[in-house]
Amino acid sequence: MAKTAPIRATLRPLDLAQHLFEVELLFPAEALAKGGAAALPAWTPGSYLVRDYARFVDRVRWVDGRQERPLEKLDKQRWALPASRSDLTVRYRVYGNDLTVRTNHVDTTHAQIIPAATFLYLEGQLDRPVTVRFEGFPPAWKVASALTLKQGAYQAQDFDTLVDSPFELGVFRARTFKVGGTTFQLAFTGAHNGDEARITEATRKIVEAAGAIFGGFPFQRYLFLFTFAPGLRGGLEHRDCTSLISDSHAFDRQEGYHALHQLVAHEFFHAWNVKRLHDPALGPFDYSRENPTKMLWFHEGLTSYMEHVIVLRAGVVPWSHTAKELARCWSEQVQRPGRLEQSLEESSWDTWIRLYKPHEFSPNSTISYYDKGELVGWLMDAALRDGSRGRAGLAELFALLWARHGEGGLTDAEVRAAFRDLSGQEPGFFWEAYISGRAELAADQLRRSFGLLMEEQVPWQGLSPEEQRDPVTLQRAKAWTGLVLAAQGPVVQNVLPGSPAAEAGLSFGMEILAVDGWRTKTPAEVQRGLAHPGPGGRVRVLAVDRGRLLEVDVAVVENPERSHRLVPDSGATATQQAAFKASYGQPWPAPPRQRGKRP
Repeated sequence: MAKTAPIRATLRPLDLAQHLFEVELLFPAEALAKGGAAALPAWTPGSYLVRDYARFVDRVRWVDGRQERPLEKLDKQRWALPASRSDLTVRYRVYGNDLTVRTNHVDTTHAQIIPAATFLYLEGQLDRPVTVRFEGFPPAWKVASALTLKQGAYQAQDFDTLVDSPFELGVFRARTFKVGGTTFQLAFTGAHNGDEARITEATRKIVEAAGAIFGGFPFQRYLFLFTFAPGLRGGLEHRDCTSLISDSHAFDRQEGYHALHQLVAHEFFHAWNVKRLHDPALGPFDYSRENPTKMLWFHEGLTSYMEHVIVLRAGVVPWSHTAKELARCWSEQVQRPGRLEQSLEESSWDTWIRLYKPHEFSPNSTISYYDKGELVGWLMDAALRDGSRGRAGLAELFALLWARHGEGGLTDAEVRAAFRDLSGQEPGFFWEAYISGRAELAADQLRRSFGLLMEEQVPWQGLSPEEQRDPVTLQRAKAWTGLVLAAQGPVVQNVLPGSPAAEAGLSFGMEILAVDGWRTKTPAEVQRGLAHPGPGGRVRVLAVDRGRLLEVDVAVVENPERSHRLVPDSGATATQQAAFKASYGQPWPAPPRQRGKRP
């Protein structure tokens, strides 16, 4: 049987300082006997937003003998290709100046090439192989890719494989280690204040901990692409590699390393969860439009929880840091008004139009399947430990799903079946409460399974003993109106539903000019004025909305918001302590000497 002729791609720099490069595609004659259409993806898998990459592409033309002719554009991202009895060459220009894990960035120091934002595909021929060459880039530059290099060209067996294989070009620093028979390569791009030897060793331990869950690795080689730039952070999973961006200046504190280690664990765990075990809606892909699924809570949310499990088992992040992270996330989610409006399944389905396109009202109407999914993963781990009498947790659920389904598709019903088989419990109640429903998160499950207490803390708990004894200071610390101000200027960012500020008619974007007659120029001055009478009092607020002044009377009440602290129960049983160690691979943490009130 004859081999399918590949599309041969060549990338050349045009003006690196201006972030411009050229793509040349040679389409084989057999692919265009009757003509066809070439399209650029509108999005890239793992980042669920239509990004319209075609807006960065121009000068699309085909070579007709010695001439170049423009291709007819069919819509925002598709071009008509003429019928051809010989190979057809198409060239176009790409602008790349957005340093994220899902967009191209090219300059005089490096080139990050995101295939979905770069390469046209032939409609109806996604299974056609693609080869990629790089010509004319600085001679000192190297190329890092998960694809195999053969005769000077990187080989992708089909377009899906190409999209899953970003390229990094430049003078990056390379490191390598092996775990079992698998080779792991790391490419470090950009200056930073961290220790690359430490990052490499931590990555090795993370790889070992994740691989132990599944009994090995489903690949022979895996690539970590580390990029460092001030103020940036992000990660994107791929089948045999991952792209990671971290703040260059994050590593003067231990928390900077912890955050990067968690990011590594999260994206690496995706090599199983979503890249191989996935809802059938998430591959093969339709690159022209949204690919909705209700299971992002599973693929992303549970991965957000498993990143904690993995770094703890690897011993690269201490429990004290993880406990703070989980408690912070808990505090945010149990007070987010949107928790009463949107379920995890709904958040997953609507991610294309809501999670990645937030507006000022989003906190009041939506949740994140990442954050709430992380906490539901935690509760699922606890429920599994409880139901199995400590024998199984969320890691064992993933191991069972991998053993049963491997590289195949994964449905919600199959996840439920694995939960039932491990816990001995019907999954309906858990799913209806936390996944398809909007039930409040129950901390008692954590206490029952792991002996962990989620302690509530009032906002004025941070006052000094002297301030606590001063009734005026204490009352002002308790004051609340439900008005959330922007970081810059006395402008309303949010008004919590049902709050005094909402009832008074204050709304998004209004500028607060004065409180009780006193001019306010900063958020701090507004909040100080609102707190002045304390709970039970009232204030007059002067605001401006679209150029018109209004004055409203706002009631002041006691602040209902609570933060949380995660602490071990001093009365935890041996069974609870054993369940904790089974899930996290860590010794039971010592309870604090003093503990506030329980929820």
